[in-house]
Amino acid sequence: MPLAFSEIGASQEAASFAASAYSLGFLVGCFVVAKSISDIGHIRAFASGAAITIAAAILFSVSISTPFLIFLRFLTGLATAGLFSIGDTWLNETAEDKTRGRVLAVYAIIVGVVAVFSQFLVFVVPGDIREAFVYVALFYCISILVISTTRSTPPNNKSRVPIRIRGLFDDAPAAFLGVFAMGMVSTTLLSVVPYNAAQLGVAIIDVALMVALVYLGRVLFQFPLGWLSDKIDRRIVILIATVTATVVLLLMAVLVDVDYDHSVNSFGYNSIGFAVLSIILVLLGGSLLTLYSLLVAHALDRTVPVFVSSAAVTMLLVWTLGSVTGPLIANAATTYFSDIALYWVNFAVMLCFSLYLGQRVWSVGPVSRAEQTSHADVLPTSTEMAPTEKR
Repeated sequence: MPLAFSEIGASQEAASFAASAYSLGFLVGCFVVAKSISDIGHIRAFASGAAITIAAAILFSVSISTPFLIFLRFLTGLATAGLFSIGDTWLNETAEDKTRGRVLAVYAIIVGVVAVFSQFLVFVVPGDIREAFVYVALFYCISILVISTTRSTPPNNKSRVPIRIRGLFDDAPAAFLGVFAMGMVSTTLLSVVPYNAAQLGVAIIDVALMVALVYLGRVLFQFPLGWLSDKIDRRIVILIATVTATVVLLLMAVLVDVDYDHSVNSFGYNSIGFAVLSIILVLLGGSLLTLYSLLVAHALDRTVPVFVSSAAVTMLLVWTLGSVTGPLIANAATTYFSDIALYWVNFAVMLCFSLYLGQRVWSVGPVSRAEQTSHADVLPTSTEMAPTEKR
């Protein structure tokens, strides 16, 4: 989407509003649409959500109206939240307790791999990036075919889970602030920065490759960091990942060239500079995008068992609020200062959280091993994808 906005000549404000609109739609979808699944059933609800996304994808490919495209992003976020809720519920209900962690880990890895390879749709349509939305619509059509012909029985609906914003902040302030900061930075990084890069003259294929490298970092580091966080104080692992992300964001702020040479059409893929950039982007994805599952696990470490499900839902809400806020703040910063402010805002947010987390690790002791939850590789996609029990 950021590349499509750049191609039609939309402003950075529009790209920022589109990112926030998607997150806002996702928020509505998680806590409104997902609750109405019981009215029509899981399969028909999935087909309805996919149909909305198909219609939006087709309209993305033919429309150049910026306000309309922003509205479509809202609808896409709303429908996507419903799709993830259905799929995640199905996984959690059908997987056995002894295998659920591995099932969720495989699920997270598959989503990550698909996110990596989805960026290469631009190689299929190098002329007009908006043609890629036709392929997106095709894939959603296939998903409807798959789920409508399944012989599996949909799961029963769970009871509604209350939101406890104040309770979560009191129990795990580091997790609360961390997931908000991660939502701000990750959404800005994956939605506004690609637009900014395209506007600076970076080739569309190169922008897609950079985003793919970020997602690849998540795939490579998600399981190792989760495994390590189960062995030592989880906050130490979170601090290491946060500091790494902060340093990488500082490098981006210092090294980014806002006066990029528009005559350069692509990177020198055999150059040392490209190798260094690739390592930086993989480290960024491996440190930043893996934080959500680590922070959720930390929040559950600090939560009494009766509120575990509530804490997982509230963490998603806080992440979504950060996702709505981040692009808007980034846009305001670039409007009043310059394009380089976009990168410094991301760095400043992560630096503040790093300092706060360091202070918490220093002053507050870790939870006991008996009270620690088992880590699961979860993604910020729905209210269902979270550990549900303590050890």
